[in-house]
Amino acid sequence: MDGLLELGGGWLAWANALYGFFFLALPAATFANVLVLAGVIWSVAGHSRERTPWHWAPAFVRRWALLAVEIAFGLLNPVLYLAILTPSLPGLRGDAKWGLGPLTISAWILLTAFWTLRLFGAAWDPRSRAARAGVRTLLVAALACVLLYAVKDAWLLTQWSTDSAFTVALIILRVCPLYLVPAVLLWGYVRGRHGLFLLPDRVSRLAVAGVAGVALITVALGAHRRSDAAVRKLVSDHRESIRAAGARYDVDPRLVASIVYVTHRDQLSPFRGALERLVISAWAKNMRRELGQRPPDRNMEGVGTDENPMLNRALDISVGLAQIKPRTAQTASVLATGRTPNELPKPAFFSYRDVEPIGDGWRVPAAARTTVIPTIPVPAARHMVANALLDTRSNLATCALILALYQNQWEATNRDWSLRGRPDILATLYQIGFARSKPHPAPRSNAFGSRVRQVYEQPWLGELLR
Repeated sequence: MDGLLELGGGWLAWANALYGFFFLALPAATFANVLVLAGVIWSVAGHSRERTPWHWAPAFVRRWALLAVEIAFGLLNPVLYLAILTPSLPGLRGDAKWGLGPLTISAWILLTAFWTLRLFGAAWDPRSRAARAGVRTLLVAALACVLLYAVKDAWLLTQWSTDSAFTVALIILRVCPLYLVPAVLLWGYVRGRHGLFLLPDRVSRLAVAGVAGVALITVALGAHRRSDAAVRKLVSDHRESIRAAGARYDVDPRLVASIVYVTHRDQLSPFRGALERLVISAWAKNMRRELGQRPPDRNMEGVGTDENPMLNRALDISVGLAQIKPRTAQTASVLATGRTPNELPKPAFFSYRDVEPIGDGWRVPAAARTTVIPTIPVPAARHMVANALLDTRSNLATCALILALYQNQWEATNRDWSLRGRPDILATLYQIGFARSKPHPAPRSNAFGSRVRQVYEQPWLGELLR
């Protein structure tokens, strides 16, 4: 059963990636969605004035074109955004995580309620005042939710973007139709435009039900986790690589194996893993080089001479067997050379060098500094980073390197604070990042670290890596 679910997750990941490229990225890059937005505004405005927009087109063409836009912008795109993009992309979450949970739950409820209303709302008595009030309340709440997400994401874009104001404005113009098209359609329904209910139209009902089924399958496969037996087999299949990584960096291999187990058993679904591999493979492509264009002339300090530093931040997703982010892998390789990111020279070639700010906690005295072998060249082109994270042995070696760096940092600060016997603390640091690693005598683990220690102490793992 696990094999079938993994196969289904892989195929569905391909389908979502193709949809994302041909119906999200490409139309946004070519401003095609702006034209769709203009057409939707024209249509809604015409209906509000009792006119027939696009009167020269047959009625069934107008109906199906509008339904296709509503399904794409009002059903598929929101499902991809809520189920895949928001959990995967840190740039869409921001630091205000306390408000994201209720907002996400509200969005799912409103999305489900809206399409349930569209499919079966015609069964209600249209003369009922309570029914009309309920429909209007739902539509207004859905419109407010869409606009709230638009404001949130626009604000986050301005916060973490390193581009000029003109470039940010251009990006907002490209992506704003993804928010404004459903908002305009909802506003049209709030104003009383006909055609909200799909039940009388059997073909339309079947089309929406089919797309809703695909959306439900996407959510289900995205939520599916491997069984305990499947994850144990995964760890067992990579036992020798885990041992080699641990020996190379003087790290307990059981800790590396425990991190792999917890990420794949508790966090990562086969669907999400396949989608991440596709995304990081696409991210590795240098589009300027593929199109025969020259690198940009300007060199942004702290970002490097990359073609799209903002996209690098947005696609900084965990990937591979040990779930490592590109920026984390780059930073680990820099620290492995005995330097800090601030000490890197300005890149002299077209490369990716968007490393993390880590603060002063990593300024280890030269006498106590332990230099280890980096897994990625410094600096490295983007495809080198992607290839290293997608390769199983290199990914596990990078995991062990990160753990070794934390061990060295804490031991160099105070030998009594050594973390070699604290898998829970090392796993906690592995998850929270270099910038938050500040050696002190009484560290505490988070939920991830406690779970890793629980797996670390299980007898089967000790037998496997004896």
